[in-house]
Amino acid sequence: MTIIVLLIITSGVAYSQFGQNKVQYKKFNWQFIQTKHFDIYFHQGGDYLAQFAAHEAEEALSKLTENIDYEITNRVPLIIFNSHNEFQQNNVIDEFLPEGVGGVTELFKNRVVIPFEGEYEKFRHVIHHELLHAFMNDMYYGGSIQNIISRNISLTFPLWFSEGMAEVQSRFGLDKQTDMFMRDATIHNYVPPLDYMGGYFAYRGGQSFFAYLADTYGEEKLGILMNNVKTFGDVEQGFRETYKVGLEELDEKWQRYLKRIYWPDLKIREDVRDFAKQLTNHEKDGGNYNIAPTISPDGERFAFISNKDDMFDIYIAKTRNGEIIKKVIEGNISSDFEELHILTPGLAWSKDGRKLALSAKSGGKDVIYIVDIYEEDWSELPLRFEAINFMSWNPQGNIIAFIGTKADRSDLYIYDLGLKKLTPMTNDVFSDQNPTWSLDGKTVFFTSDRGDYIQPNKIPADFKIWEYDYSGSDYYGIDINSREMTRYSNSKDSKEGYVQISADGKKILYVSDLNGISNIYLRERDSTGKVTDRPITNSMNPIDQISMSRDGKKLLFVSLNKGGYDIFSIDNPFERKVDMERLTPTEYVMDMKDYALKFGREFDSTTFTSQSTGLQDSKFLKDSTLSANTDQIEQDSVTGDFVVSDAVKSEEERENENAKFYGEDVKVDLGQTTVKPPDNLSAPKSLENPNFSFLDNVNPDGSFKIKKYKVKFTPDLVYGNAAYTSFYGFQGLAQIALSDLLGDHRIVIQTSMVIDLKNSDYAVGYYYLPKRTDFGLYLFHTARFVSYGVTPFNSFLYRYRTIGGTLSASYPISRFKRIDAQLTGEYITQENLDYTLEPAESKTLFIPSFSLIHDNTVYGYTSPVSGTRYNFTLMASPKLGQDGIGFGSLLGDLRTYLKLGDGYTFVTRVTGGASFGPNPQRFFIGGMANWINYDYENTTIPIEDIQDFAFSSPGLPLRGFNYDRLSGSKYAILNAELRFPLLRYLVFGALPLGFANVEGVAFVDAGTAWSDNLELTKKLPDGREVTKDLLLGTGLGARINLLGFPFMFDVAWSYNMQKFSAPKYYISLGYNF
Repeated sequence: MTIIVLLIITSGVAYSQFGQNKVQYKKFNWQFIQTKHFDIYFHQGGDYLAQFAAHEAEEALSKLTENIDYEITNRVPLIIFNSHNEFQQNNVIDEFLPEGVGGVTELFKNRVVIPFEGEYEKFRHVIHHELLHAFMNDMYYGGSIQNIISRNISLTFPLWFSEGMAEVQSRFGLDKQTDMFMRDATIHNYVPPLDYMGGYFAYRGGQSFFAYLADTYGEEKLGILMNNVKTFGDVEQGFRETYKVGLEELDEKWQRYLKRIYWPDLKIREDVRDFAKQLTNHEKDGGNYNIAPTISPDGERFAFISNKDDMFDIYIAKTRNGEIIKKVIEGNISSDFEELHILTPGLAWSKDGRKLALSAKSGGKDVIYIVDIYEEDWSELPLRFEAINFMSWNPQGNIIAFIGTKADRSDLYIYDLGLKKLTPMTNDVFSDQNPTWSLDGKTVFFTSDRGDYIQPNKIPADFKIWEYDYSGSDYYGIDINSREMTRYSNSKDSKEGYVQISADGKKILYVSDLNGISNIYLRERDSTGKVTDRPITNSMNPIDQISMSRDGKKLLFVSLNKGGYDIFSIDNPFERKVDMERLTPTEYVMDMKDYALKFGREFDSTTFTSQSTGLQDSKFLKDSTLSANTDQIEQDSVTGDFVVSDAVKSEEERENENAKFYGEDVKVDLGQTTVKPPDNLSAPKSLENPNFSFLDNVNPDGSFKIKKYKVKFTPDLVYGNAAYTSFYGFQGLAQIALSDLLGDHRIVIQTSMVIDLKNSDYAVGYYYLPKRTDFGLYLFHTARFVSYGVTPFNSFLYRYRTIGGTLSASYPISRFKRIDAQLTGEYITQENLDYTLEPAESKTLFIPSFSLIHDNTVYGYTSPVSGTRYNFTLMASPKLGQDGIGFGSLLGDLRTYLKLGDGYTFVTRVTGGASFGPNPQRFFIGGMANWINYDYENTTIPIEDIQDFAFSSPGLPLRGFNYDRLSGSKYAILNAELRFPLLRYLVFGALPLGFANVEGVAFVDAGTAWSDNLELTKKLPDGREVTKDLLLGTGLGARINLLGFPFMFDVAWSYNMQKFSAPKYYISLGYNF
């Protein structure tokens, strides 16, 4: 466990040979505020987000404390980034965090790191979700890995438990998205047992399972379960104590429950494949995302995003049958199209159908590219936002509408390509999404959570979004000339979006999840002016991202189907009808008011009054246009009752709500959407815990005091053990890792004591990481022992001691490419421990090196499956004095990975090196890295002096041969491998032992090493040609994870162009190159 932890700590600061980069494009200036339980860190422009997080964190924690009956014992740091692009630059987590990772909680310091992604409801949910992880870390592990090690805690949680519990708490039980996902999984029979639930399914399936338990046995049992797991230190035993049955039986009951809930939908709803034409097929083509269909102006083609080739790429296909015409953009492999924003995709056609506009991550910002699909060339618009999501091209002109995020807000913008002018259409704290143009090019429709705030001057200057109900989503229109905004829907508990307008402006298609499943609805006005709304689909599968041809004859959409997202089409959508005016609500929708109240959510009294879409008749225009009606009293389109909107409040109400602050003594009523002020200034319940003692955290007016962040080192890990034996005396191992809260500064101390200081290893490293260039200073002492001599029976034991230091710098050019530089100084001594009369030898060395490294590979189970890697390194050792070592070396390593199919990859690798100078490096080839049952060609390790010890380098793998089969100052090796699935899963009946994902390899290796003259082959006296300096080997192998360790088993035969040798067997530890 300790070794694994230390590897985690040092992995981000060691300049490894390969790996993609985390680039700090921006210099962050950090500040923080404090609440009773949280320290909330934010950078420039993030103070409003920090206040929001303060409110939501305390509210979430209060609810978790109530539900689970446990009070945390340590303060929790929340680190807030203004965007996902900036979130990816954090140094708290070493791994690169791709799109789709909405937040993380780590266990060294129990830090929560969250980005704002333009939507406050999503921000709230992620805060609540991640705090459940921090809550569990505190409850079960004392809030740190150090506690786990020192207290020998062995409790672990399956992913479905930790993520499912976080989802069910943060979403107040079940929600529509999970309900839709589980319906598809249940009907198509791909719900796995809990033991096999991982990945994304762990979130949705885990949430559904815990929601079932709450609904069946009472939500209070979830808190009892959490405490029983803590008491017994075991998940299975916790379930047995709580529910009096084991997990396996509860799993079976849940699976039967899912079938009872969802199978009846087969009778009352339509499968998407029955009413629409399927244009993509993730089951046949691979991948599971075919999304963002955008139909061309002529209706003949559509652009879309797909991961059918592993990466997310952009394709053009025929609307008629989905046939792929071409791939126009390869994503995720270059800095230009680093990410294509699959969660909020932006694709739009130009008026002439020749160009595509798309948003993508490029470096530390988002940009808009204009792609010529015929020339396959692109240009970048002079716009750089923290995030750019969704996009629509004006059908009448050269104007693009998009959603741009800056700091604490996402707004609607339009950009005129001809005038090169950017104009904000909105500029407020509300979350805007999904822009769509009217066909006359005068109005932009979009969805928003702004309620009735459609006039900028009506939004209070001190508006607090956390005191407002931002959970809904309706659609709006804004006139790009007058800036008048109109609200077109008023739904209380459904979300509308993706508006499509008919050519005459009298009909609107939109998506709504009113009945619990996202379906397509039609709103139209007849000749008498009467406006009606009706569904045109009754889909069992959720529908999203609709796109319509300009003539209104073809509609494309995305639907979840059999575990993947595919694109479908409907002809003549305005003429389509279903045999019902209202869709039958799902069981979840019928029950969700009472259900969600169990988890602390409160609903407005009008939320469940009807099954109307909430679209208002008064909002549809005369003369086929849309009015700018701003009434605050609206009529429900079904019941006819008048309801007063609660989105706009009186000045008196706002003043009363503003008379509160969020700091020490804040008490939260989770049935409300606001934090209430304390009854008095008495000490809180947790005052006995000094971690939550009274803080100097608020100003006299109740606002937060903003404090400047200061670097303070605290331990991530302190570990040590010691022993004494009569043979070796004192032995000890100590490892200490410290860092500041943001991970920008790190110190690592390592010692391995054997007998005395001369025979021991010890090192200290400091790493400076807050800027684009990462710097490191590493000081070390090592002792190594090597036995060699004239013969195997006349050898001596030598000790090599190295005292030195390394100054390193790493400059990332992009996520995929970087330059590394190092300067190492070493003082090396060689001592003969068996023959002390031999004089000791020493050398002083200075070794500069420079490396250019590229890596855009995509990983599979244990190794890359596609992409390219290379590393070109120049290193040297200037000769210092007559006895110095002088040389210069150029090293190269190029690897390509070609995916042939599911689990099949063809890999080629070319490595080589050449060393020049008075004392060139020596390269020895043959064998396998980490070879356990190794053999040396010359019976011993190929080290004879200080130069060999310091600079000799192996060339591996070259299977079919022993270590050191050939050596020289130059070498080259070619490896070619076919990797394939050998065994998916195998379990033995008699033993509790099994194998999963066993990979097979078939390989050919070729290599040579030489110094002066190279002679690859020679001729025998009988005229036959055989190899000389050329080494050829071929064979088969398997890659197995055995008892938690990656083993490689290979059998190889060398080949001399005339015959194969006897087989040679290799057992080694590690992963494929």
